[in-house]
Amino acid sequence: MIVGVDFSGAKADNATWVTRAEREGSGLRILSCQPMRRAELTELLASLSGDTVAALDFPFSVPQEFAQHWEPSAHEMPSLWRAASQMEYEEFLAIRDAFCAERGEPMRRGDLYFPECYSCLHKFNPNMVPMTFRGMQMLHQLWNAGCRVPPLDDAGRSGPLLLESMPGAVINSFGLPHKGYKNGQRQNQLREEVLGGLSERSGVPIVNLYDFRQQCLESHDCLDSLVAAVAAALWARGPAGFRRPGDTPDGPPTDRRRKASPAAMAMPELEAARLEGWIYAPYPIHI
Repeated sequence: MIVGVDFSGAKADNATWVTRAEREGSGLRILSCQPMRRAELTELLASLSGDTVAALDFPFSVPQEFAQHWEPSAHEMPSLWRAASQMEYEEFLAIRDAFCAERGEPMRRGDLYFPECYSCLHKFNPNMVPMTFRGMQMLHQLWNAGCRVPPLDDAGRSGPLLLESMPGAVINSFGLPHKGYKNGQRQNQLREEVLGGLSERSGVPIVNLYDFRQQCLESHDCLDSLVAAVAAALWARGPAGFRRPGDTPDGPPTDRRRKASPAAMAMPELEAARLEGWIYAPYPIHI
C-alpha cells in the first residue's frame, strides 16, 4: 500500500486529504482520494501492513533550540511526541509564543535545503503551529503502534514506514510549477501543468490518474495528497534518490544557516534530524 497525506491541524478537522494507492508494475493505481478526520487517519495508518510507505505533509518535530526550551531532556523525536500527547494545544501555543517573542522562529536544520520552507513555529499565513502540534500527537500514537519513522532506528519495529514530506518540494524536484498552484490567478493552469507532467517527470506512471483529475483540479489539498503518494512510491522503490541526513558533506547552503540555531548547526546532521525531523524529497529528476 502507498499512502499520501495532506495533513491539516485545523480545529475543525475537516481539511486533511488522503490518497491511497497500490503499486502496479513501475506505477501506481489510485484506490481513493478523499478527506479524512485525523482520528480516522491514525486508525488507518496503524492498521496497515509493514510494506506500506506513507508520506505525510507536516513537520514531524520542532527546531533544536525550541525543543531544548520545551523539553530539555529530549534527544529524539519520540520524547517530544510524548510531551505533546500530554498537553493541550493552547498550552503548547503559549510556550511557542513566549519562546518566539524572545528568539524568533528558528528553522530546523534540514529545512535549510528548501528555500520555500517556513519554520514549523511560524504562526501567520501559513499557520504551521497547529499542524506541527497535532501531527506530533498523532505520531505518538503511531510510534506506539509500531510504525517506523526515518531517520530513527527501527528497533525491531515492523509497522508502516512514515516519511515527513512536503509536496511543494517534491513538485519542484520534478521541475514542475511548485508556486502559485494553490492560490492565485493562475492556479487552475498551474494545477493542470502539475497533473499533466506528474507521471512523466516523476517516473511513476499513474494508470488511472484521469479518474481523479477533476478532484485535484478543484482542491489543492487533494493534489498535494496525490503528490505525497508519488513521493512514497519513489521511496518504496528505494530511498537512494532522496536527500537524507548526512548525504551532503558541506551541509545546507551557507547563506541559510543563520536561520537555524547555532546548537543545531553544531550537531551532526543525523543526530539533529533524529530530534528535529527531516523532510524527505527526491533529488531533482532530470528527464
